[in-house]
Amino acid sequence: MPIPLIILALIFLLILVLLAVGAYFSLVIIIKLMKALFDFAAGTPLPNSVKRSLREARHYAVLIKRTAQEYPPGPMRDRLHRTTKPVDEWLVNLNRLERSLVKLYSQRNIARELRRATAELEQLRRELLVAGKEETASLKALLESKRTHQAVLKELHAFQNQAEFKIYKIASDLGTAHTEMLLVTTKGNFNDNRIQRLDESLQDNLSGLRDILSAMDEMGYSGAVGY
Repeated sequence: MPIPLIILALIFLLILVLLAVGAYFSLVIIIKLMKALFDFAAGTPLPNSVKRSLREARHYAVLIKRTAQEYPPGPMRDRLHRTTKPVDEWLVNLNRLERSLVKLYSQRNIARELRRATAELEQLRRELLVAGKEETASLKALLESKRTHQAVLKELHAFQNQAEFKIYKIASDLGTAHTEMLLVTTKGNFNDNRIQRLDESLQDNLSGLRDILSAMDEMGYSGAVGY
């Protein structure tokens, strides 16, 4: 008994649908693979300005240590070594901060989440204006929940900006510290106030890094090795 034409048409349509679905998922997988390869090739997800400041900060840290090491042996080189002693710990903490920011950027797009949360809040406010009595309570509860979520996102975004600003400032401060060291060593002008400023600059940067890292750890974005 021949198969009715309509059944053949349905079977053909089903095959086309299955092929289309398979092609769609194959395309999605290919796109994800290409994106992963592109991200790997592009390096860390940090903004270029942050990467540049990290490179500058590490560069100045190396120059500061080298300037102290190249000074002729004697009491003043010993004094310079004491001044630059925090640099090794500073570099370790800077590496941790970089890993923490990489982890944050890899897991979240805070700016995009904030825009979406803001749009959702506006939509809920509009719905609340025209809602009936039976819908008002649930909409208000959802609105409050969205506001809380938005507040958390704003706090996280502010902290992200703060961490980035700290990196910019440290790079600038270390550049200044290196210039100060060159003035001291080149002119042989070992002014106690100038040396003290160098001590304070390096210690302040180290203290600021520790504060940022403590906050990162509390928020679950630890820069410890293995993350």
